[in-house]
Amino acid sequence: MKKLFFLFACIQCFGISHLIGQESITIRGKITDEAKVPLVGATISIPDTAIGTTSDINGVFQLKIPKNTTSLNISFIGYRSIDVVPHRQMTIVLPKKETEIDEIVVTAQKSMAQVTPDKTTVYPGLSSTTSSGTAYSVLKNLPGIIINNDGSIYLNGKSGVRILVNGKSAYLSGSELLNYLMSIPANSLSKIELINHPSAKYEAAGKAGIIDIHTQKNNNAGYNVKLNTNYEQGKYGRCNNNISLGTQINQLNIYGLYGFYRGDDYVDLTVTRNFPETTTDPTIFFDQDSYRKRKDQSHYFNVGVDYNLTTHTSLGVKARGNLYHRIENGVLNSLFYTSQTLKDSAIHSTTNNDESRQNFMTSLYFQHKMDSFGKEISASVDGLYYSINEPQFHFDRVSASSLASTESISRTQKDGHIKMISGNVDWTYPISSLLRFEAGAKSNFVNIDNVSASQIKKREQWINDSGLSSNFDYNENINALYVNSKIQTKPVTIHAGLRIENTNITTDSMDQSYTNLFPSLMIVRYFPSQNALSLTYDRRIDRPNYKDLNPFVYVFDSYTYEQGNTKLEPQFTHRLSLSFTIRKAYRFSLFYANTRHAISKSYIVHPNSKRVLVMPTNMSWHNSYGLQIDAAQLTLTNWFHTSLHAELVQNNYKWIEAGITQKNEGITFQIGAQNRIILPWGWKGEISGFYNSRMPYGQIDVLPIWQISGGIKRDFFDGKATLNIFSYDWFHSNRTRVEGIINGGYATTHEFSDHTMIGLSLTFRIKKGHEIKKPNVQKGLNTKRISL
Repeated sequence: MKKLFFLFACIQCFGISHLIGQESITIRGKITDEAKVPLVGATISIPDTAIGTTSDINGVFQLKIPKNTTSLNISFIGYRSIDVVPHRQMTIVLPKKETEIDEIVVTAQKSMAQVTPDKTTVYPGLSSTTSSGTAYSVLKNLPGIIINNDGSIYLNGKSGVRILVNGKSAYLSGSELLNYLMSIPANSLSKIELINHPSAKYEAAGKAGIIDIHTQKNNNAGYNVKLNTNYEQGKYGRCNNNISLGTQINQLNIYGLYGFYRGDDYVDLTVTRNFPETTTDPTIFFDQDSYRKRKDQSHYFNVGVDYNLTTHTSLGVKARGNLYHRIENGVLNSLFYTSQTLKDSAIHSTTNNDESRQNFMTSLYFQHKMDSFGKEISASVDGLYYSINEPQFHFDRVSASSLASTESISRTQKDGHIKMISGNVDWTYPISSLLRFEAGAKSNFVNIDNVSASQIKKREQWINDSGLSSNFDYNENINALYVNSKIQTKPVTIHAGLRIENTNITTDSMDQSYTNLFPSLMIVRYFPSQNALSLTYDRRIDRPNYKDLNPFVYVFDSYTYEQGNTKLEPQFTHRLSLSFTIRKAYRFSLFYANTRHAISKSYIVHPNSKRVLVMPTNMSWHNSYGLQIDAAQLTLTNWFHTSLHAELVQNNYKWIEAGITQKNEGITFQIGAQNRIILPWGWKGEISGFYNSRMPYGQIDVLPIWQISGGIKRDFFDGKATLNIFSYDWFHSNRTRVEGIINGGYATTHEFSDHTMIGLSLTFRIKKGHEIKKPNVQKGLNTKRISL
């Protein structure tokens, strides 16, 4: 760690000394049209570099440039671009273009995705298969993302993904996170960022990267209303209806959304196990079939108010949350037998769950722009409250070939809550167009208090079961400081950051306190035509999530339990990648990652009872390396466009089992594509799909999985209404199947859900006013506003 800190300091000192050694001058000027009217947002840049700025509301600009600069390019939409010789004081008049076009007909489609060296940005509203349903259905249909029914998420073939909503952590995991994503309407999403290389400004969690889900805000003066109804039919039906409102009056912007979801789903699970022969027992085989039906209902809301105190200062408050209710009834049939007997014993089980969850989050934020050159300070305070009430009823009937049948009845009441409060402040200070700093601090406090009380029914009396009852009291405090710098030289840009996180954890069984450094580095070499070669490195941490630490026991049947592990330790990952990006549309990457104390589900067999306990544990290590290819839009013809993601990765896991080192290694190939088709009569179509080959994951292997989906959409009434017809998983192939060697025996699970379906979505828009165009604030990159 000291070596990493020394390397970071050397990079910072080198960049600063290099810039100091490179003599520069500051130029100032004003840009107007031929009528002397100031042009707001005109672009001033040095050709073939990333150095530039834009004019402010008065047409005035200021820019620090190398002294040997011989030419500046000045451009603005609707005016002719010109090249001028730089002077310390300048007045520039841009002439209008000689030809004016009254109408422009655009036949090209906007790209659904954009790739840069550090992330991929997806716009789900442009897709027929991702613009309807919920945030959950959007994510599971994106190339490179796999979501299992237990809430585990893989990004580009790697686990350890951090989910953010509008840059804020959801503080949920597993089934709780999936339920929350199912409550967010898909048509409320503006974009999804798949961040491969987060800067030090982000929390250091997430070895596979970060998925940041952004919801829409009101950008119109006047008012707008959007109504959406969505229905899907598979084996069961589900619907999602929502309404969003927005209005902006002078300095006040108010927006809100309410959504209601209701639907049924199922989980059809088949489990097989064999227990190896011992000195006292022959080889025993175990088959289990289970079917769980779920009835889900949720209310979701998202409201916010922004107020512009001045042209440079704004503050706001927002709140989001959902009320969720699930009824789940399950039936399990399990059979034990040996090679000599058809049936040794059988188990018939029923489990009934009734879950009620509440999730609320509020945020108060402040932003002040010090000038038009990017100096800015912002702060926010966030609070979260999450509660769960889950009664569970369980019944087992065991019948053996030589004994009379026995029955057992149990019930469990689970109650708990998560309370969180956090505050952060961020400061951006560009010293010049060549050097920019960011710094900030964050502190958050989390309290979890959960109680699980189990009882067994004996002789018509309920008796407390201390073996399955537990209390979980967890307190976490994380304090962080970070600094980022962006150093621009021609033609290399260096992004260097360092984050310090101090973690303090208190539970009933332990007290932990540790401080870690998380450096990040990205060196980008720019070429003409927006091409770039980048080298990135960062260090990440994944702390055990609250569900993995929670010692609650979930009973599937007498022979399958799932439980958290209070002794879990955090895992640390070093990541390195080399990427080449072409025109923000194509990216080719080589990557390597090494994780110490990798957290993974483990399967522990109790030899006397044959009971399998599923519990997260720390493995020795996990490393992965491979090749990744992304194409935001391949245009094969003027009516057919393809977005593509492909990856080839080698995964290696190592752990200790019964004092013996075990390994699980293998190569995984993954490919996903979204094909967009321009159809006659104003219709647009899409066919998308993905394939993921066999993938090692801890002790087990996830077997190949694939899916093909499609849809068509069309706008009506001048864009005021949109009809979308879509279908998912045409061949019912999106099935989670795993297999592995567990304590010397072999086990498989095959899990099926209601993924195959057809749906219809209808959206109406009512709008009065006009869209507010904000000037492009230059922060060291040469960008241009484009309006059609």
